[in-house]
Amino acid sequence: MDFPKLYNDPILYHKRKNTYDDPYMSYDETHSILNGRIFLTENPNRENRVVISGGNTEWKEIEDGELEDDCYRVDYMMGVVFFNASNEGKELQVKYVGEGAHFFPAARIWIKRSGNTVVETLQGLIDEAEDCIIRMNERILECERVIKRCIEITTWCRQITSQYERVVEETKKKYYPSVNNYSDLIIEYPNPQVGWTVAVKNIKTVYRWDGFEWVDIGVSEVYEGFNILLSAYEPHSLNYIWYQDEGLSPIKKRVVISNAAPETGQIWYKPD
Repeated sequence: MDFPKLYNDPILYHKRKNTYDDPYMSYDETHSILNGRIFLTENPNRENRVVISGGNTEWKEIEDGELEDDCYRVDYMMGVVFFNASNEGKELQVKYVGEGAHFFPAARIWIKRSGNTVVETLQGLIDEAEDCIIRMNERILECERVIKRCIEITTWCRQITSQYERVVEETKKKYYPSVNNYSDLIIEYPNPQVGWTVAVKNIKTVYRWDGFEWVDIGVSEVYEGFNILLSAYEPHSLNYIWYQDEGLSPIKKRVVISNAAPETGQIWYKPD
């Protein structure tokens, strides 16, 4: 282990000033006891104490001594609450006032250990992953699938705190059958969900439900029916119904239901 490098990678501590601009934060969190302890989001303020409830127990905080089944001890410096092993897995409510938190470098977070000896750290795992990526790049023709997966994971990690879900919610469209008039839109879809998109025929306008109202999103030539592809080979697009014919060059058609013969370029299905 590179100890000089380790000690030059310090634990950082953000201490709130408890002022108007930087006040202490009140927390009401739910945690499950794991390995006899609970890790709080921030270091609790000792003056305000930590209050535990839940688990059908009247909890008591102690400063020292043996932890009984209904007792807990708080490390106010590190933001850790300790419990008797009999309480393992219990879900508890924790209320406290946070005054800041410690931030640990990856080199001080252990992943594997042997007794009290650290065998592997998070930083070591990160370094190993980076070396692996380099080796895979050198063998790109042989490891294309693995590299692609690594890129997907990296992209996901970078976007995990992005506003992706909000953007999707605001732009997604799920198309439903068209209606003749705007009044029919209200009748046919009385309980729409965000993204539902419907065309109104008589005004050739497409509307999308944004969660509050039907919003005009543009003009559309409403065209009943669906696409069909006459071809010897299966199409790449899922928007076609495929009719396989070995003797045909690919031909795109429309299928409509009508009592009268349709225009050129359509396949006619006449209902009984």
